[in-house]
Amino acid sequence: MSRGCQAPPLTPHRDRKRAEREDETLWDLRSPERPAMTRIASLAPSGRTKPLTPKGEGTRDALIKAALAEFAERGYVDARVEQITARCGVGYGTFYKYFASKRDLVRSVMNVVYDDIFAHAIAETHSARPISERAYLDFLASLRSFAKHRDTLLALDSAVGADPELATYLAALQERDVVEYAEILRTTQGYTPIADPYLVSLAVNSLGDEVARRWLHSPRFTGDKQQDDQKAMEIAQLLAAMCLPVIAADETACNSTR
Repeated sequence: MSRGCQAPPLTPHRDRKRAEREDETLWDLRSPERPAMTRIASLAPSGRTKPLTPKGEGTRDALIKAALAEFAERGYVDARVEQITARCGVGYGTFYKYFASKRDLVRSVMNVVYDDIFAHAIAETHSARPISERAYLDFLASLRSFAKHRDTLLALDSAVGADPELATYLAALQERDVVEYAEILRTTQGYTPIADPYLVSLAVNSLGDEVARRWLHSPRFTGDKQQDDQKAMEIAQLLAAMCLPVIAADETACNSTR
């Protein structure tokens, strides 16, 4: 949902435990693989055949941080690998031990960020809570994840706007999320979508993502965690109120007759 427990999870490849670790940073999230059935093979990051050592993970994370900083300062197109490696104090060739290209690095970061947002946004979908509470809590968790990744998302926007292949990759990730949430709407107790679950999922995902992104760019996002969290709660209430009639039509109709 905007990406938003009794039944087993529908996507076992995701680490749902991450949704409970609010203070975890991007660099502590080791990029999980998306479900194979929805992976776009031609766009997939290069990956490594062997796990990284702790030192290797530190170097990889330093390269990612440096790259995002370069994207923010110079833009994706003008950022150079030699600038990225110089920023984090490693040799030029070190970059290519971890990534095939700038594009490969961006895809890896996109996987981490969008997996985290979606995992938060569906954390309550299988809970025993009333559907209205599930919707609110899922929107709230999604907004908090967007806020946590704000700087990274802004840097990614520079890359996606300049590279059509990255734009296509992002669209594939977003489509995958729509399909997964449609399956939740179709099969999970409490959800009674008002129309085709795919179309409902498309509408809910689009609304949640667009509102979150506009909030991150608005004057109402201050960078003060307490103030921003209060705004996130208010926005989550609005989103839940708007989306509940389309994801849980039966409950909405029942409440209106009381």
